[in-house]
Amino acid sequence: MKGIRAVLAGVLCAAAAACWSGRAAWAAPAAGNPRVVVVGGGLAGLVAAYELQNQGITAQVLDAADRWGGRVATVDYGQGLRSEYGMHEIWDANPLLEYVKKFAIPMSGPEAAYSSVILDGKYHPYVQDSAEKYFATLFTPAERAGYGRWLKTAEELYDESEAQGLTPRLADIQKSSFAQWVQSFGLSPKTAEFIRLLVECEVATDWANIGAVYGIQQLSIFLRETEQCRHVIGGNQKIIEEFIAALKGPKTLGALVTRIVRTKKADGSTEVVVHYRKDDMMRSVRAEKAVVAVPYHLLHSIQFEPPLTEQQWQAVDSLIPGLYTVVHFIIDARAGEKLLVDGKIPFPVLTRGPLGVVYGFLEKPEASQRELVFTLLIHGDYARSYLEPRDKIRQRLLSELDQLWPGFSGSVKDTHFYGYHPAATPGWGPGRSPLDAPHASLRSENVGLFLAGDYLYSSHADGAVRSGRDAARKIAQELKH
Repeated sequence: MKGIRAVLAGVLCAAAAACWSGRAAWAAPAAGNPRVVVVGGGLAGLVAAYELQNQGITAQVLDAADRWGGRVATVDYGQGLRSEYGMHEIWDANPLLEYVKKFAIPMSGPEAAYSSVILDGKYHPYVQDSAEKYFATLFTPAERAGYGRWLKTAEELYDESEAQGLTPRLADIQKSSFAQWVQSFGLSPKTAEFIRLLVECEVATDWANIGAVYGIQQLSIFLRETEQCRHVIGGNQKIIEEFIAALKGPKTLGALVTRIVRTKKADGSTEVVVHYRKDDMMRSVRAEKAVVAVPYHLLHSIQFEPPLTEQQWQAVDSLIPGLYTVVHFIIDARAGEKLLVDGKIPFPVLTRGPLGVVYGFLEKPEASQRELVFTLLIHGDYARSYLEPRDKIRQRLLSELDQLWPGFSGSVKDTHFYGYHPAATPGWGPGRSPLDAPHASLRSENVGLFLAGDYLYSSHADGAVRSGRDAARKIAQELKH
């Protein structure tokens, strides 16, 4: 969709980690052990297992959930109504597209990076033919020039980070928050607010909470030639289904990994024993290597023997959580038609309030369609509502929607909430970024253990795919040496 990488795909529901208490029966290790155990069946884990298989290396995938895919998740409401409650779209630069093409999965047409916005309390729908025509409705010429000046600097810094890593100039900028860095340009309040809308929906926290370099990295879809995004026709979950069908090795759901013991042999090779609980029975599997592809905040729930290094834990513990909640309203399809602007879909709409990103709907309803799914992606502090009664949250959201589109609440037939607690995405505060030395340590082997997940490179699905590939490549180099 326009301007949001959304709830990227990682491995949240794939969390194969938790502390085990109580006593359970013990099952002996199975015969015919794989060479690699992958802990976590989200994008990072599935990509790692798939790439290992392509190198002729057997891998077993363990996942604590009752479904594969982690935060790549599509819900089916019946009657042809489907909607995402995880990753919403796939951007041009996301390596996941390579697998989509390989599996011949049908995709939607491309959509632009920029979105409709609420600025100064006014709704600005993006239905123009180009970003320049849209900007003409948003900014004065001076404001447009200011935005262009800021954008040019962001492009230069992003290119520098890609080519050279954390240079002295970037290290200095990294000390500031993204908010401080943007404010140093002396932009108009409206222009600064527009940039804030762009970044906060990506990082799922306040722009003052994140480092400047990390913020620049997260806006890559707007730099140089803006990227376009697509989604899978019929639901992004189809990508996961294709991965699962392609993987020939053992795959186990409901497997809660609690402990990973690694030893280094005299010849330099490693042995890994992964302990997990399934059906109240403790089990284990032996392998030569392990890939742990769980969300960063669940690493603490696994006993690592030997432990991660102090630098690795420092990198993990200094990450900040980005918060998302997805809300689906089932509405009357005819009411959806009234939300079109000049016959065009104006969604998503970026707001800095309780509605977050109003994803609305992706396609115009068919004449015979009676209902459609209307989606909100609530982020940041407004997503800290997991302890509130859902009826109160629903009423607050409907009240906000009625202010934008009077009478909207009258079209709502049902409401569904999907929350990710305590963290949906990783983030880097001032003084940190994925480019720094502590974070580089997470990408290093630790006695047969490789980490994978979005947090190794970014906050979204592109990082998950990249990390899975990276872990598989390093393991293949060792095991095929």
